[in-house]
Amino acid sequence: MTFDRMFNPRSIAVVGASGAVHNPATSIFLNNLMNFGYKGKVYPVNPNFEEVCGLKAYPTVLDVPGPLDHVISGVKASLIPDLLKQCIAKGVSTLHLYTAGFAETGDDDRCDMQRDIVSIAKDSGVRIIGPNCMGVYSPRAGISFCPDFPAEPGKVGFISQSGSYSLLVVRGAAARGVRFSKMVSYGNACDVGECDLLEYLGSDPETEIIAAYIEGTRDGSRLRKVLTEAASKKPVLIIKKGHTEAGKRGASSHTGALAGDDKAWDAMIRQAGAVRVEDFEELVDLLTTFQFFKRPKGKKAVVIGIGGGPSVRSADDCERAGLVMHHIPNQMVHELRKTAPTAGSMLRNPVDVGAYNMDWSHVIDTLSAWPENDMFLWQIAPDIEPFPNEGFYRQFCVDQRAKFMELFVKSGKPIAVAVHMVERKEAMDIQHTTRELCIRHGVPFYSSVYSAAWAIVKYIDYKQRLDGSR
Repeated sequence: MTFDRMFNPRSIAVVGASGAVHNPATSIFLNNLMNFGYKGKVYPVNPNFEEVCGLKAYPTVLDVPGPLDHVISGVKASLIPDLLKQCIAKGVSTLHLYTAGFAETGDDDRCDMQRDIVSIAKDSGVRIIGPNCMGVYSPRAGISFCPDFPAEPGKVGFISQSGSYSLLVVRGAAARGVRFSKMVSYGNACDVGECDLLEYLGSDPETEIIAAYIEGTRDGSRLRKVLTEAASKKPVLIIKKGHTEAGKRGASSHTGALAGDDKAWDAMIRQAGAVRVEDFEELVDLLTTFQFFKRPKGKKAVVIGIGGGPSVRSADDCERAGLVMHHIPNQMVHELRKTAPTAGSMLRNPVDVGAYNMDWSHVIDTLSAWPENDMFLWQIAPDIEPFPNEGFYRQFCVDQRAKFMELFVKSGKPIAVAVHMVERKEAMDIQHTTRELCIRHGVPFYSSVYSAAWAIVKYIDYKQRLDGSR
């Protein structure tokens, strides 16, 4: 019930919000609550202001009229014990401490201060998120700390010990069409931590995929239990950082986390049935794959696109990742030659069709019917296509890609689209339009063939393990 209130509060107070320029409590939290679509009541709390952003301000949390579910703190650490006592007296469900300066500093007195607030909160009914974190993103409730997060809800529940990762993952995945049910940046995890949140998301009917960034845990045995339970119901993708000595020092100074032995973490994640992910780029790739990629029968792939060198590179990337690329037989090559040009094309898998100014339909239909093809991987290299002063040609390429996408989708085969590294502005524009094209068709988009291949293989391996455990 506490977490239901946290994700769907009837009212929120922002403590420390003011009319001062660049006040984070106002710019990050109050303004976004007012502009993102939150329908509940919002109260600025600051004894030095009578009004903030056109809203009546209150001297303390206790002065707020009516029930108060969720409090966001943007005041300094020394004021938190008194604020917590006010929240307890007010019957607040959750207190989010954006406030930093606690155990992550490593200072004994700051660590003691964090322990003190946990002691005060114990058995009070108030749960603490943080300190040192960005807090809650709940699009269905209209709650966000970033104005450019998607307003529409989705299937992914994400928890992050890092505030920066919460921004990187939500923005990166959203750019590819992934949407989130709920997200929490939980920082130092002095009270609410990864175990509580994984347990909640595992049973949350609005969440179909769980993602997590974790630096450490206080309760390894409980984490194993809740992770196993969650992974038995839905995919759980985990970034675990702090696995080198330098990384462990970084985790301690970042959120005060005890990172632990990396081999033990790896074994626990694997045994629980979750998927370990290396970094946020791979997490975005996997979220894209789990949400949009139609499961293929196997790992046999056909790479198709334009450019001999990019095609060869794509073949290497695919096979290194574990995809299988069978040689196209002579009889089928002869069939493909009916529409594909003899000069300037490669038809052995990888398939380089040579140009956009031809009808790809015969090639795609022929390859779709091939029993040795479980999926298409369409590789695009924009930096070899657009010419700086020929806008007409660039638009022609964009239009042709839209036509080819229709053909790939119509084929019924799983399809992934990967764009090779781009540097020029014109190519970046094409990368963006291609990504938007993929979103419209529900096709996964990747920033490289390498990342696409590895994400697809991990996805297939996960599905096969799941089949074997049933």
